[in-house]
Amino acid sequence: MGPLRSTKILKNWRPAIFTLIIFAALIFQLTISKNTQATAGYIEKTSISLSSVSVIETIPPVVLEVKDTFIRSGSSLSLHLEDNGITSNDSSAVIEAVKDVINLRRLRAGQKVELHYENNYFAGIMIPVSIDKDILVNRSDSSGFNVTEKYKRLQTYPSSIDAVVDSSLYASCLKQDIPENIIMDLIQLYSFDVDFQRDIQRGDQLHVTFERLYDEEGNPVDTGNILYTTLKTGGQDLSIFRYENSKGKVDYYNPEGQTVRKTLLKTPINGAYITSGYGPRVSPISGYNSVHKGMDFGAPRGTPIKTSGDGTVTYAGYNEVYGNHVVVRHVNSYITLYAHMSAFGRGIRRGSVVDQGQVIGYVGTTGMSTGPHLHYEVRYNRRQINPALLKFPPGHTLAGEEARLYQNMLSSYRSSLP
Repeated sequence: MGPLRSTKILKNWRPAIFTLIIFAALIFQLTISKNTQATAGYIEKTSISLSSVSVIETIPPVVLEVKDTFIRSGSSLSLHLEDNGITSNDSSAVIEAVKDVINLRRLRAGQKVELHYENNYFAGIMIPVSIDKDILVNRSDSSGFNVTEKYKRLQTYPSSIDAVVDSSLYASCLKQDIPENIIMDLIQLYSFDVDFQRDIQRGDQLHVTFERLYDEEGNPVDTGNILYTTLKTGGQDLSIFRYENSKGKVDYYNPEGQTVRKTLLKTPINGAYITSGYGPRVSPISGYNSVHKGMDFGAPRGTPIKTSGDGTVTYAGYNEVYGNHVVVRHVNSYITLYAHMSAFGRGIRRGSVVDQGQVIGYVGTTGMSTGPHLHYEVRYNRRQINPALLKFPPGHTLAGEEARLYQNMLSSYRSSLP
């Protein structure tokens, strides 16, 4: 075939070839579109399928429940758990886990025990053992329980309260919401210089600044130390400050740096009233005139009696006159006697060493007594003397650098007072 003929054939077929190419392109485009829609449909169906699987495999949330319970009188932790529906196996496992951390014999009636549940299944307990520590007992992966000691961070802030005496100092402080343990500490501090039966009068004024302890949520949980107090009575201001020296020893001092602690307390019993002073009187037993060589304090039966000072018990027993009574020998030839008691304090026996303020017995009416009271005697060189007239020098006075540091502390206190 010649070149001329070939050129002619190509010219005749050119429209047909061009049409064929366009047709093929259209078919290719339609095929791609269908495949794309099919793929998208597959992806959509797959997505729906995966979503369905996700819903099916969702884990239900853990429901936690805490139940507050309190140990009843005569019960134990083991019995308490079983009384609240805990199985004996779980109860035994909890006891086994906690016995080396808590002295179970010291758990008293009223002790709080939180019961923890997960989806209604017993998971463990929590026992608050102090204001700053909880014991957590949680179920482990095995059949036993793990114990954790959780310590809470407490914050301490000063709190100040003023009170005016309108009856007794104790009752007046209670009216001003001064915590009872702070009141007892105040009475202890002032017992060296104040006779609460005769010295305190209506209108006397008291100020006290003490520590309050707060938990992590800001709730008050306890009180701490008295930091500063002043009592205006009998025309004098009796101020007392807490001071910790450079060696870490803490004591309470007056503004001159003298300790308020002295050899003997003026009053060995709190909340009592004088029923008979030292001196001549008509005996309620014999009806004759006699010299009463001590002081009688009326108080309810069972009221604690404190030793007036550090010393050694030389007698703890009974006779027909004094009934149950204790005799304590102190330094500097002083002896004190406490009579008509209903019972002796724990561990009080001949030879016992006692600390000032320690409970040595309880008010009663044993021996020659017409009613519950404490008969209190002070003897010096074996002679009875009037307890109300006793005056003792301070036990210690700050000097040198300690005195300077103490006066600096007082200056900061006074600058913060209104």
